[in-house]
Amino acid sequence: MSKQQLELFSASANKSTNHSAPMLRMALIQFFLMVTDLAITIFVDDLRHVRVNFISVYLVQYILLATNTILLFIRFTHTFPFRAGMVSIMTKEFEGHLVAILVYHVAFFACRAVGVVNMLRCQDARCNPWVDQYKALYIFYRAAAIPQYYAFKTAIIRLCESKYYKDSPWLRHKMRGAA
Repeated sequence: MSKQQLELFSASANKSTNHSAPMLRMALIQFFLMVTDLAITIFVDDLRHVRVNFISVYLVQYILLATNTILLFIRFTHTFPFRAGMVSIMTKEFEGHLVAILVYHVAFFACRAVGVVNMLRCQDARCNPWVDQYKALYIFYRAAAIPQYYAFKTAIIRLCESKYYKDSPWLRHKMRGAA
């Protein structure tokens, strides 16, 4: 690299680091919340016989999911297009991610609510809470988890890109297309 290229690179790096540290910290928090949610999803089935733990773990999982989603939307509000009033640019850019997250939220609430009702209904140890409707809902919930975790991970990573936090040719092109 020539001296001039190095100067240009360091100047552009200095301009784009204004948002980097807080966004990186928030991304790390989001990754931690996502991995914790994934671990709860995987291992919560082992707690089905202990009703109090089972319900409290569902509550903790809901709080993690809600917190992670709120942090994602907070990160959206910090982007340059969002601050410029071009919310449609960000929603179009992350449309697939948002749909996958919304489907997972619906599947999560439906599966967890039906699961708690089934568990509370079955007071006897011989009662089987896994009725056919709950099995189908559980399979849908688990299937919706796969694209949701991928969508969350890619949204977290993509929101670390500097093009979302400063004026750029990409943004100008998108603004011309949206206008």
